Amino acid sequence: MTETTETVKGPVRGATDVLTKIDALEKASAAGQGRLDPVILSEATQIVDRAGQRLRMSGELTVVALAGATGSGKSSLFNAMTGLDLAAIGTRRPTSSMPLACVWGEEPAGEVLNWLGIPRRHQVQHRSSLEDAQSEDLDGLILLDLPDHDSIEVEHRLIVDRLVELVDMLVWVVDPQKYADAALHDRYIKPYASHSGVMVFALNHVDKLTPDQRKSCLNDLERLLKTDGLKAPTVVATSAVSGDGLDEVRGLLVKRVSNKRSARERIAADVDRVADRMAKQCGTAKTPEIAEAEVTELVEALSDASGLPVVVDAVRRSYLQRAQAATGWPLTKWIGRFRPDPLRGLQLDEVSRQQGKALRKSATSEVASARISLPAATPVQRARMDSAVRTITDRASAGLSRPWADSVRTQIRRREESLGDELDQAVARTDLGNTTNPGWWGAAKFVQWLLFLVALGGAAWLLAALVARIADAGEVPLPGAGGIAYAWIMLVGGAALGLGLAVLCRLAAVSGAARRARAAEQALRSELEKVADSHVVAPARAELAAYSICRDTLAIARG
Repeated sequence: MTETTETVKGPVRGATDVLTKIDALEKASAAGQGRLDPVILSEATQIVDRAGQRLRMSGELTVVALAGATGSGKSSLFNAMTGLDLAAIGTRRPTSSMPLACVWGEEPAGEVLNWLGIPRRHQVQHRSSLEDAQSEDLDGLILLDLPDHDSIEVEHRLIVDRLVELVDMLVWVVDPQKYADAALHDRYIKPYASHSGVMVFALNHVDKLTPDQRKSCLNDLERLLKTDGLKAPTVVATSAVSGDGLDEVRGLLVKRVSNKRSARERIAADVDRVADRMAKQCGTAKTPEIAEAEVTELVEALSDASGLPVVVDAVRRSYLQRAQAATGWPLTKWIGRFRPDPLRGLQLDEVSRQQGKALRKSATSEVASARISLPAATPVQRARMDSAVRTITDRASAGLSRPWADSVRTQIRRREESLGDELDQAVARTDLGNTTNPGWWGAAKFVQWLLFLVALGGAAWLLAALVARIADAGEVPLPGAGGIAYAWIMLVGGAALGLGLAVLCRLAAVSGAARRARAAEQALRSELEKVADSHVVAPARAELAAYSICRDTLAIARG
């Protein structure tokens, strides 16, 4: 049977509630542990943690960051948007390379600002001299002016990197001379292409361009952004000097602040981004299934390699030998005592005794320490076992992405190394039933000895009569019936009945031995099935179950 690959359509972004997406990403990350790229899994864990922290905070606040390179004019744009003169608050903001936050409205923002890591001296409460509708429409906005992302100071770049991951919306301020900067596109735009809905690109300083240059720059910037992977980038031409585009940017912010969804949309975009990366590693193939016929072949191979036929035959012969010793004619059964018990040759009689003792003590340590002397698996038997393991391994990994296929093989290979020893232990811990004897053995033994004593009594009687005749000591009376002395009836009858009973017991023992052998075979096969499951089938199915969870929850996270 050839495994097929499920056709998975691209997820419809935003179709799934953000809380559901976060939960799905967390489950996918847990399922992918030890299988997928640990760097991506670590990022997924961070996003889940960060999302939980952000969602516990005020949903009335929207965090928007102005980010850009040196000379892009983002601080001037920040001044124009807030109506603040940064030079006038220099005592609060020691350097222009540290983030500054401006908060609109009366909604408490301390928790969010602390989470963002904005010191109090860098926080400004917006106090507009014009209590206009526009100012009120921005109530709940936290506008950040970030350090230059291309600063020569490593600390400043780290601040930008951290806040870019935390804010709800980003306004990238670029100038006509540096909007194609590779550092901006490679470090911040391409990796966050899925965040198109929470990013705005402001082409600043357009007051220095002619109308044709402005149009050309805007078209070229939009082309570059689409090349980076943004499907519908929002691009605005702005100038802090002429005021161009400020109303449009303000309108975008008002819309974001009013719908109170920016935080969730940003989190959803973060989930989409890391879920897409995980999905590329995980794959979308249909989960392979291990056929029962393949499991059966594995059990058969393990049975052959473990010496199961040898043990079953030893159980049968041991039963017959012990039955003869218990129920045979006393004068003939002693011969069997010189034949060793077949199970003793395999040292399984000692295992059974230890097993019974352990069961009485409710312990298994004594059984585990027992040693058996089964023949070593032949090269042919070993090859059959290896082939059966390989068949299941190949089946379980068929069609899976490389990380999952490697994980399946690794988990089975790790347990396969101890498979030989585990087969011996499986035989050792199996209750072969040779520690208990059927009740009829005792009854037969009693009857045999009774008949033997009767025959012995008859023989003694006849012997006494013979000795008396030889010694001329008088006749010993030999009463009888039908002309046959009772002594002869006792001797011949006791012996004949004893031998007949021995034959009947032998026939019953043959049937009992067959049943005991079948029971031992079933018990051994059950133990070997457990070995096959614990060392091959269960590890493979556990990996496939984890794969299914990872694949399905990623589909939800990307929805």
